[in-house]
Amino acid sequence: MTSRRLAITSALTALLTLLPAYADAADPGWSWNRPHCGKVYGDGSVTFTDTDGQVLANTTGTLQAVTYAKVAALQEPNTLISIGQRSIQRSSDAGCSWQLLDKSPDDLSTYDVQAGPGDSAYVYSVNDQPIYRIHGSQVTATLGPVEWNGLAALDARAGRLRAVSTDGQIYDSTDDGTTWQRVGVPAAADLFLYDAVVDPRNPDHIVVGVMSDGVYTTYDGGRSWTRARAVERVNAFSLTISPADPSKVWLEGYDRDRSTRFIWQSDDGGLKFREVLDQSRADLINGNRMWASPVDPDLLYFSYGTSFANFGADLYRFVPSTGALTKQHNKNDGIPSLAFNPANPKILYLGLAEER
Repeated sequence: MTSRRLAITSALTALLTLLPAYADAADPGWSWNRPHCGKVYGDGSVTFTDTDGQVLANTTGTLQAVTYAKVAALQEPNTLISIGQRSIQRSSDAGCSWQLLDKSPDDLSTYDVQAGPGDSAYVYSVNDQPIYRIHGSQVTATLGPVEWNGLAALDARAGRLRAVSTDGQIYDSTDDGTTWQRVGVPAAADLFLYDAVVDPRNPDHIVVGVMSDGVYTTYDGGRSWTRARAVERVNAFSLTISPADPSKVWLEGYDRDRSTRFIWQSDDGGLKFREVLDQSRADLINGNRMWASPVDPDLLYFSYGTSFANFGADLYRFVPSTGALTKQHNKNDGIPSLAFNPANPKILYLGLAEER
């Protein structure tokens, strides 16, 4: 009996050493699968790749204009939500097939989708109302905290929604968006936010990118703010924060003094930034979308795309510590969204754009 127990213990130990370093029983990726299909059954708005965009899975449908698809991977195993021009869709098989959940009366081109706890997700816009709440197969709508205005960010956790309005004011809701309460104060007077990110580990740590005046950061839920150094005269168009190490924040924007676009990196959560890439090496515009790896704090993806002259889209893979930069091209008009497969973050789900 003793030798049998030793054999079992040794086998378990050997198995654990083979598991990925990021596998954790509390991590939703533990029960996710990779997509076991060679083709995506859907309208063509979402595909996946495990080659950083070199090869995209074929889709049965052809994406129709004008669509800027967004996609999010949920905590619920193998479940994703995507939005298209006027549709909200769901996949329950790790992205192999998609089913329509609801048709929206609103054009969702300026909307984004944010995963919430369990099988929930929220669809919101930087410009528009309402917020769409998705719980399982049910879709309902509620108004955001600011009448006639949208949100720069929406963070969804069990029992609380936290929203960042486009003037920098933070709002909380504990009843799924039915009512909202102000939290803290805006970073400064008369701000217009282009983007905002909420620390996935600490919702009181928020970084906002604003017109003309760069970046402001709070670590106490908006009670006090610090203006980031070295980017004070920057149009801060896009931000992303590393889920693997939230001290890493990336900013894409336009330096007004030098008339040049850069990607900057912060190593202290958004208090000061340094340049890591300029527009001589990549197609940087006013607002490239960026996505930080959930497991590697030194890995960043970003995209560029346009229908002009039938250019297509590029997906960039960037390692800031070494400056290593590669890109993969495809024929779509853009990649407005990217989500990582929680079981294997090398598998990327891409929301695609069609402008023609």
